[in-house]
Order: sequence, then C-alpha cells, then structure tokens
Amino acid sequence: MLLDVSYYFVISDLFNYEGYAYDFTIEQYFISWVLYLAAFVIVNWQLTKVSDYFFVTALLSVVAPITSLYGLDFERPIFPVVITVMSIYLVHFVARIKMISFEDAPTVKYGREIAIVVSFGFVVFLTVWYFISGVKLNIDLSRIYDFRYGNAEISTFGVLAYTNTWTFKIFNIFLMVFSLFYKRYYLFAILVLVQTYFFAASNHKTIFLLPFVVLGVWFYFRQTKSLIVVPIIYSVIILLTLISYFLYNDIWLTTLFSRRVFYVPAQLTFVYFDFFSMNAHVFWSNSILSKLLVYPYDLGVAQVVGRYLGNEYMSANNGYISSGYANAGLYGVFLYSVIIGIILRFINDISYNELPVWLAVALTIVPLRDLLISSDLLTVMLTHGLLVAIILMYLSRKES
Repeated sequence: MLLDVSYYFVISDLFNYEGYAYDFTIEQYFISWVLYLAAFVIVNWQLTKVSDYFFVTALLSVVAPITSLYGLDFERPIFPVVITVMSIYLVHFVARIKMISFEDAPTVKYGREIAIVVSFGFVVFLTVWYFISGVKLNIDLSRIYDFRYGNAEISTFGVLAYTNTWTFKIFNIFLMVFSLFYKRYYLFAILVLVQTYFFAASNHKTIFLLPFVVLGVWFYFRQTKSLIVVPIIYSVIILLTLISYFLYNDIWLTTLFSRRVFYVPAQLTFVYFDFFSMNAHVFWSNSILSKLLVYPYDLGVAQVVGRYLGNEYMSANNGYISSGYANAGLYGVFLYSVIIGIILRFINDISYNELPVWLAVALTIVPLRDLLISSDLLTVMLTHGLLVAIILMYLSRKES
C-alpha cells in the first residue's frame, strides 16, 4: 500500500519520463492485489531455514513492486507479472520436494577450521593488495562514482575480479558471523574496520552496509524467529521517503529507495520481457555456451537492454527471472527456477541443526538478494560468491 502511495504521489510524477506512467483502472488494480496476495501462500513468517527469508524477500522485493506497477498503469501487460509469481511458486515447490534431500551429507573433519583459515588468508591478501596497488581511498558516499572505476582499473582485473568480490562479500562476512558466534566482539570490531577499508578502496555501497546487516541479523534472530520485522523495516523506509518528500520537498530518499530498490528492477522486468519477446534470445552464448553458439548482439545483455531504453552506456542488470527470459524465454525462467529451488534445498539441508539459522542467513543474504533483483544466476554463483558461501557453510557444519 505504501508503495502504491509512493508511486501515485512521487514516482509517476517526477519520473514519468523514465516510463513510470499512471493510468488507473479499478479492474487492473484489483487483479494486481489478487496476484500479490496469492504469493502469500509460499511465505512462512517464522525463520526456520534460509529459504524462509528468501521467500519473504521475494514477496516484498519482487512481487510487491511488480504488482504495484501493473496495478497503477493500465498499459502494463500481465504476462511478466504472472510469470514472476509462477516462477517463485516453482522455486518454492522444488525446494520442498521430499525426494530431493541432502540431509545425510557428511561433515568434513576440521572443515570449520579450514574455512576460517582460508577466509582469513583472502582477507589479509586483499588488505595488502589494496595498499600496494595504489588505490585512492574515499568514504564520502556522494563521491563514490568519482573513485569506483579508477580504483577498479588498477586493483580489479583477471582472477582478482572474482576474488576481490568474494573477499568483501563472503570471506570477511564469514569471519564476522563466526566472531559473533564465538562472542569474539573485539574481533568483529576489527573486521568492521577492515570492511570499511574495503569500501573506501572499492566504493561500492553494499560493502559499507554489510556489517550492519550482519549485526542486525545476529541481534534480531537470536531473540526471535518472527520475520515480521522485514515488512516493517521495508514499510518504515518507504514511509520515510514519503515524509522526506512531503515535508522537505526532497527526492533523494525516494530516488535511492522507493525508485531504485523497488521500482527499477520491476520496471526492467517489463522491459526485458518486451525486448526479448521480439528479439533473439541469448541461450547462454555469452557465457557457458560461448564455444558452441554465436552471440547475437554487439553488446552485453545489460547494455543491449540499456540501449533499448535509450542509453547505450546504461548497464541494465536485473534478477534471475529477467536474465532467464533473456537466455531462453519461458524455458530459461523454468530452468533457473528449478536450479534455484535445488540450491535452496541444499542450503536448507546443510544448515538445518548443524549451523545457527541466523548465521546461514547472514552469509547468504546479499547474494540471494542479488539473485532476485540484480544479477543472472551464473553471475551470482560465481562473481557474487554464492557458490563460495555455500562451500564455506558446508565446511563449517558441526553435528548437532
């Protein structure tokens, strides 16, 4: 409801030129709410396993904004909305199939110690590498784009494009969650300072926010299993953007949260479905099948979509539903949904009763969110480090 209010009063007014039109009909608005409420069936509001958090995030970050866009703009097609809801239903179904089980996977002797040592090694390496590479440090959020690309050119290339990201998104976070688990609070404070240094060198906002996410997950989910805090936090954020706009005529918060976090991924879903319903699918010819198939475009998928929107310099990345459709249409969405369901089942099974659920959530929360709203499945698994996070979790298991 707050998203609808934000769209009506702010988004459709200030960002109409970006395609956020307002064209209301009661019939379509009613259908949008039916589709949104239908997705509540898959949500468990108690955190018992990692997938519980994933589906709450999917409901609030994916289904809510796309149904809101559809309900408030009569020109929006229903097809991408229905496919989005059905895809998340399919992920939920696969993750719950009883014949798929990894509960008997063996633990690794000294696995937790190995995971900690490996993580520590990568953190030390990146700390030293940033120092000797000559990056310029910056902690001013308003100037991050002035430093990001220049620092990346001299510090992030070749295999470092992977390991650097794994270090500040996975390895250092892994050390943080275990320092909290073992009540080594002084070590957690040191790792937060290291993470701040990584942010100053790389200038990605997510890196700066991760320690707060870890601390929040640890503090809250040790006390309760209730997931109701997630929609409350989302609602408070949207409400603050509205207050900022109406009281101070400031659109910075709206641009940063309501528009960027919620509506841009939803808008891009419609754009991806529109473009790739009329143009050639990629069939992974730009990644794992590049040796077998010819890539049909002169730019990457995200840049092709950006050019379609009128800006060839825009990198219009989106979540697994859009990238699955770009690769193979409905078959691509179906394939990705099945694979993600299996991945979630694996994470659930290797963490249930063998790792604290808050720890597993804290370690996977960012790559799983990237999977939903900003990146292709293969990119999340490799570049964003979800595969690394799963390996670390597997190694860290202890028999309850």
